[in-house]
Amino acid sequence: MSEEKEKQNSVGNNVEEGEQILEEYLKPRRYQSKFWLKIFLIVVFLLLAYIYKTGVLDKTIKPKELKESIEIFDVKSMWVQNEKIDTPDFKGIVMVPQISFRVRNVGKVTLHYVFFLGVFRLVDSPKAIGEGFAMAIKTPLKPGMESEPIVLRSKFGYEATSKEAFNKYSKDWQNATVQVLARSGAAGLTPLKSFNVSRRIEGLDVEIKLNIIPFITETEKKKVN
Repeated sequence: MSEEKEKQNSVGNNVEEGEQILEEYLKPRRYQSKFWLKIFLIVVFLLLAYIYKTGVLDKTIKPKELKESIEIFDVKSMWVQNEKIDTPDFKGIVMVPQISFRVRNVGKVTLHYVFFLGVFRLVDSPKAIGEGFAMAIKTPLKPGMESEPIVLRSKFGYEATSKEAFNKYSKDWQNATVQVLARSGAAGLTPLKSFNVSRRIEGLDVEIKLNIIPFITETEKKKVN
């Protein structure tokens, strides 16, 4: 019996020694794995930072220069059907204001990935009807070049039973305007121009000329007053 116990103890000791050796062998490998994981994460972070810098920050145009580089032309506006409503209380459509325009690069820098925002308001109310936005100029626009049409559409508008009914009472509409703003990269939004929204209805042969309204900042308003 004593010999068997000694053999068992010997085997147990050998197993423990084997586990210790294995642990000592794997320990530096674990540390190496953590070390290389940290290195990998640092490299990924630096790569993303470089991409952001070269792709966004380095291509960002300051608001003043962006405004001076953009000339808006070929402006068209109308009211378009945004959705249909079919409820027990009301069946009809929602008409919303929309503006489309093109941009001519009259500056010295290339325009690329410019964000446009349109804020639609009623003339006699400071409250916005809604907003429309678009990431435009996805192909670099060099000085002197012209863009494809850019469309900004409000998310909200007026309910009507039909386009014809909407047009029938057009004389009772409140005039609407849209203020167009733009942003390049991580820079802030800069106001470009404001426009009257015509009373033309998509699909109906009604056209009213669109007039340009010079945008006046709050600072300029105070100077005038």
